[in-house]
Amino acid sequence: MTPQLVSVAPPPRTATLKSDNQNINMLQSAPPMAGPQPVGLLVILGTVGSAVLAILLVALSTYGRRCRHPALRFFVWGASLAFIPLASSAISALLQQRKTDRDRHEQYCEENPGCADFPKGSASPEVQIMWTILLWAVIMVIIRGNADTAAATAATAAAAPSTGDVSVDGQKVRIPVELLAKYAFVAWLIVMCMPEADWLEFAGKSIFVVFFLLGFAKVVLKLVAFFKASDSYAVGKNARLVSGYMAQLVEEGAVAGHGHVPPYVVMGESKDDVEETPQGYRIKREALDNKLGALVTLDRVWLLSDHGDGLLRKQLELRDLCLSFSLFKSLRRRLSGYPLAEEGTISALDFVLRGLDASGKGGADADRVFRVLVDELWFASDFYYSPLPLCSFSGWCAALNYLLSILIIAGAISVGCVYQSYGVIVFNTKGPLSDVKLAQNANYLITLFLLFATIFTETCEITAGVCSNWTKIALLGTYIKRGWPGRFTHAALEAVLRLKPAKRWSNKIGQNSVLEPRRFGKRSGFFSEKLYGRAGLMRSVGVSPAVKDVVLRSLKSSYGGLDKGSGTAEQKVGIGGKVAWGWAWPANGTQESLSSTTEHILACHIGTRLIEMKYSHAACPTSAAADKTAACHLSYYCAYLVAAAPGLLPDSTAWTEKRYKEVAEDVQAALGEDVVDGARESAGQRYERLLKELSASSRDKVLRRGAELGRLLVEAYEGDEAAAWRFLADFWSEMVLFVAPSQNVKGHVEAMGRGGEFVTLVWALLLHAGVTDRAETPHGSSIP
Repeated sequence: MTPQLVSVAPPPRTATLKSDNQNINMLQSAPPMAGPQPVGLLVILGTVGSAVLAILLVALSTYGRRCRHPALRFFVWGASLAFIPLASSAISALLQQRKTDRDRHEQYCEENPGCADFPKGSASPEVQIMWTILLWAVIMVIIRGNADTAAATAATAAAAPSTGDVSVDGQKVRIPVELLAKYAFVAWLIVMCMPEADWLEFAGKSIFVVFFLLGFAKVVLKLVAFFKASDSYAVGKNARLVSGYMAQLVEEGAVAGHGHVPPYVVMGESKDDVEETPQGYRIKREALDNKLGALVTLDRVWLLSDHGDGLLRKQLELRDLCLSFSLFKSLRRRLSGYPLAEEGTISALDFVLRGLDASGKGGADADRVFRVLVDELWFASDFYYSPLPLCSFSGWCAALNYLLSILIIAGAISVGCVYQSYGVIVFNTKGPLSDVKLAQNANYLITLFLLFATIFTETCEITAGVCSNWTKIALLGTYIKRGWPGRFTHAALEAVLRLKPAKRWSNKIGQNSVLEPRRFGKRSGFFSEKLYGRAGLMRSVGVSPAVKDVVLRSLKSSYGGLDKGSGTAEQKVGIGGKVAWGWAWPANGTQESLSSTTEHILACHIGTRLIEMKYSHAACPTSAAADKTAACHLSYYCAYLVAAAPGLLPDSTAWTEKRYKEVAEDVQAALGEDVVDGARESAGQRYERLLKELSASSRDKVLRRGAELGRLLVEAYEGDEAAAWRFLADFWSEMVLFVAPSQNVKGHVEAMGRGGEFVTLVWALLLHAGVTDRAETPHGSSIP
């Protein structure tokens, strides 16, 4: 990537010297540039390596915000660790070479008065390369400061989120020693290179140094913001405060349900409003009673929305955003290992189901309920996985952070202009393309790419910050507490609140079929699984309104009994169909008895797929279309959980993986090529053949039980397809409600990092209802 450094020896002294004028002209045309060849090779290798690592680090640092594979993170960390020493070696070699050449030039000029000046600036390839690599190093530390979690001084606790309060409830504040060491090392390189910067003049050197200091100032600002947040009741101590406050509400009977809005904390927590008691933190009564104070509660937001005339009344989604933020704070208690004081009550669930009724008819809108949950988990996902959690920035810190980003963008543009105007980087298209020109052009393009990458990352950070829900909540808090009069200010606030934040929730559910594994396959291969995970190997579909409706319908029918495990499944769902819920449970002790939730899911999934085949030849009744969609999607989703996310299910993860593999292999043995290609016969013919083959006595008990369930359903609902799909839709929604309550907090937090799982939404919803354990089944087992 650099020009070859050719050694040019001084002209030999012979007995037949030419005239003095000819000698001076010859020296001017070929000034002494001697340098040892090994050093030149080191410079070339260092520059090429620095260029390659610079490009990879910028690309992977940006992509790494979405891909969190351990191998990728390790490679980025290793590359960033190797870049600075490699760049330092190249610069040190160039400085040594310049010193050697200068000494030889001075010695030669003493013997030959009137020799040419020692080349500086763009006239020296060594100086060009030196300052190009130095700029790459500066850009690297600035970009890594934005992209690396360590640069944000937060070590996310996603690996063990339930270990308790670690300074900021999920984030452990620490000084980014590695990043600060890199900044110190780059500063030392700049000081070492300054003697070779006279040709840049004062303005050029000042722009370069200021550009470097702006990046360092941003790191210092993040340190200050995070250490302030660690001692804040709004961030660092918030989970402990909310835990104590919820216990306070339970003691005072302020969460009694029946559709009223509970006084959950939304924002504005401060030291003045908090008192510490032997039972933990409590919020002072005068702060709660003051409806014009800094503390904003959910009932105050609802009051302004119902009786005010501002933004909250015109845009009800902003009211729901406040609810999502309040529920996120409540969720953090669970993620940080604090007890749920309201466990066993239904007050929060009562409010979510009744309080979100936009029509006033007493029923909650499923789409609205799940939108609140998605926004809640957006906050959680951003809090645990964002390299720059904006919740840590107060008003002035956020404004200063945006200002520094703007100045860094201006600095990148200015440095680029300085480098071009002084000839540090040159794009040469004149004459034949030699190795020297090729190296210059490559360095030019790489430098421009890195400068544009700096501008891009800073622009993205500004955009993400302005559009984020954190900024909306901060503005809403100011609006509620102080009010922002003025037409222009009101319009500006309204415009910002309409911006869409970065998408962190996929709003999709994975799909898998144990009978047709390739039907929903997206990619295959050992390396694909290692890179994308098992969830990345399977296709997904959008969460349809039918799925949301049927889950909420089953949840409302289970109201009041699910959290205590009381009531039978028939009482909970109240389907009144032709087949009792006992179809899914054979009598204990029989040959076909299934001993685990995993086996139960797979057997019922097979039965559902068989009935889908049976009725696929005829058009589905219009009244049953939504139920069929919900039943099939949830059946395929539960099979997906068994295959790709077994940690979110009740059974042992290792056992679930082993059992699924055994069943899948037996399906392959039973159906053979049918697993690969099922288009050789009609769906009805496939139903009859699969029913026969899966029922064989030599087959796995899961397959036999699945075939039996399919046959029972077809016989019981013959001529009444709509009732069959209604039954299955309610059954699978009940299954999701059963598997969702879980103690595996880590698994759900990890699911947030890869875009989220639908079962995590249900888990969060049940958690707010105080449901943390699974219900009992009619037969006393752990299977619904």
